[in-house]
Amino acid sequence: MPLRRNRRQYEQLTDFDRGRIIGLREAGWSNKRIGRHLGRSDMVVARCWQQWITEGRVYRRRGSGRPRNTNDREDRAIRRVATSAPTTSLASIQRHLPPSRHPVPSRETIRRRLTEVGLRSRRPLNAYH
Repeated sequence: MPLRRNRRQYEQLTDFDRGRIIGLREAGWSNKRIGRHLGRSDMVVARCWQQWITEGRVYRRRGSGRPRNTNDREDRAIRRVATSAPTTSLASIQRHLPPSRHPVPSRETIRRRLTEVGLRSRRPLNAYH
């Protein structure tokens, strides 16, 4: 019967765990001891440490992904319009954006940009039911 391992060791490391691994290795801990301490495989610890030694970083590279439709200036304009008038609709935010070389961002794009900074749509409370 095959040995079942702890499922957590197959999950990706968080940036916090990567930093802990580097700190503990620099403090003189062995890969095996760190692996037991964090509930990870000693090979996971060894790969993280090797990446730190060879590349000088432990975080993952950002994926290429699809290019953003809006730039930083437009993102700031979206936030500014939304925070200055919280009851503004997405369509009116779309009309208030500065002219740019891009096509006008869709309402879904505007909603995504607002969600990224923690803003979301609010429905007014109906006091008279």
